[in-house]
Amino acid sequence: MKPFSILLLRSTVFFCLALLAIVSCKKDDDDGLPITNDLRVLQVNTEGNAITSGATDLSVISAFELVFSHGLNTSAFEAALSITPDADYAIAYDATNSLVTISFNTPLAYETEYTIRLPQGAYGAGGAASTGDFVFTFTTAAFEPPGLSLQSDESGFFEGETLTVTAKLDRAILEEVSMELVFSGSAQGEGVDYSASAASITIPAGQTTGSIELTALPDGDLEGEETITIALTNIVNAVEVSAQMLTVTLGDTPPSLEIAGVLSLKIAG
Repeated sequence: MKPFSILLLRSTVFFCLALLAIVSCKKDDDDGLPITNDLRVLQVNTEGNAITSGATDLSVISAFELVFSHGLNTSAFEAALSITPDADYAIAYDATNSLVTISFNTPLAYETEYTIRLPQGAYGAGGAASTGDFVFTFTTAAFEPPGLSLQSDESGFFEGETLTVTAKLDRAILEEVSMELVFSGSAQGEGVDYSASAASITIPAGQTTGSIELTALPDGDLEGEETITIALTNIVNAVEVSAQMLTVTLGDTPPSLEIAGVLSLKIAG
């Protein structure tokens, strides 16, 4: 066989082998990612991260992004979408109507499994349909109570003065925090030596402090220094950082300062 013929034969064989390899790879690719015009949810995101069905420990104020393969017929989509247990939510879309954001108007329940469901149907703007139900489950995180401490703006006060007692959380939460106050000590409450503006403190959701005022009442008696001790009980949605026992002192009305005489100073000149 002439050299040119041998070279041509080798080239032909190499070309055929290369073509066979390309066709084989293309088939493998098609088997892994079939070409389809079916409507699909490509990805679910929350807080900037992709998650899969069955995700746990999610925030009760999470928002979800559903990435679809097609732009949606929004009215058909919203009519078919459901979330159980019932939740108060809102839906927003990007310019293509293929990115759906589900946000919640009120926090979800703690430590609860939720299901986002979209039955099989034609929800694409061009009539594209899904081939099966879309079902996505997630579970919210357990409630973690914040730490609670009790403090006063002064360590003590005198008759006729007012002192502020404040309950403080180490972080804000989405729930209201409440507690009752237990008064003790050598000073008598209930309008005898002092009065309290309230016997409980409530910290609204989203805030970190709540307070009451103590007013020391003048009685004209010289009793010496007395104490007021305050403890907490029936705490709801918080835990004491350590056993809280706040003690402040209450003193008699301090004597007024009087000037007995007038100092005269003459400079000779």
